[in-house]
Amino acid sequence: MIYDFTFHNRFNKIRRYEIAARKILGVDETDPEWIIRDRYLKLAKKYHPDINKESEDFFRDINTAYMILTKKDFDVENAKFLTISEAEIDEMEREYAIEQKTNDYYSHWKNRFF
Repeated sequence: MIYDFTFHNRFNKIRRYEIAARKILGVDETDPEWIIRDRYLKLAKKYHPDINKESEDFFRDINTAYMILTKKDFDVENAKFLTISEAEIDEMEREYAIEQKTNDYYSHWKNRFF
């Protein structure tokens, strides 16, 4: 039997890019879409190439991050960030994993009393 692991790889890439997108826009997982949109508009206004000539790549990253977080059918396979390297995305993923472990309710109380 032949197994297809492309779905697993695609899922990992989506998860990694969502973490990076949330870091770029400065939003949490629990934030509703209107907060994501508000943060996107503030950053887009600040880093638009007509206003800030040196930040064209970061402006494109802001747009990519917004599309990743708001569109469920966004093609993540062809998406890439221009100002963030894969090593930085790996570091963001590690930080996110550590943060999620410390936010777990059970482990918080377990570490506190035992």
